Amino acid sequence: MSEARETDRETQQWRRCFVALSPDPATRDALAALAVPANARRVPSPQLHLTVAFIGAMSFDQGDALSRRLAEHAPRIPPSQVTHIESWPGRAHPRLMVAVLAMSDAFTALDWRVRSLMGDVGLPLDARAFRPHVTLARFARDAVGAPATADGEALPPLRFESLVLYSSTLAKQGARYEALTSVALG
Repeated sequence: MSEARETDRETQQWRRCFVALSPDPATRDALAALAVPANARRVPSPQLHLTVAFIGAMSFDQGDALSRRLAEHAPRIPPSQVTHIESWPGRAHPRLMVAVLAMSDAFTALDWRVRSLMGDVGLPLDARAFRPHVTLARFARDAVGAPATADGEALPPLRFESLVLYSSTLAKQGARYEALTSVALG
């Protein structure tokens, strides 16, 4: 590869990247069947995921290195129960409707592992604490009022089939996700 092309590759980036767990088809169907408020836009079923870590922009080389490291050992994530459905940041001025899952040892280990791998390849770490959840719907920026918190016990335990490194592109109809790499869970 020429020196100019190597330099180009080092400066090229994917934007709005994140690592997430991808639900299995039965979990997608169960989450997609939940009612969402009329003033919210449902996340399309193929795009449902549980974000483990937000990355932001990363170079192609960092993406390649992170992809290789993610593939070295696929974690085991046992089925996880939804504890409740709620609106974030709150009901008065909601932005998201989410299915919240209880923090487990498996989620704690996954969070630690992904953050460690990100640090190994020179990526900044998100300062926000990991809160396992699946975004079900998004509210408009000026939305006011959301339904009360609902119990998640009616849902079957959620199952996840892969750990995915995504890049997202914002569009008028919502974000579009591109899987950069996908690792089947152990």
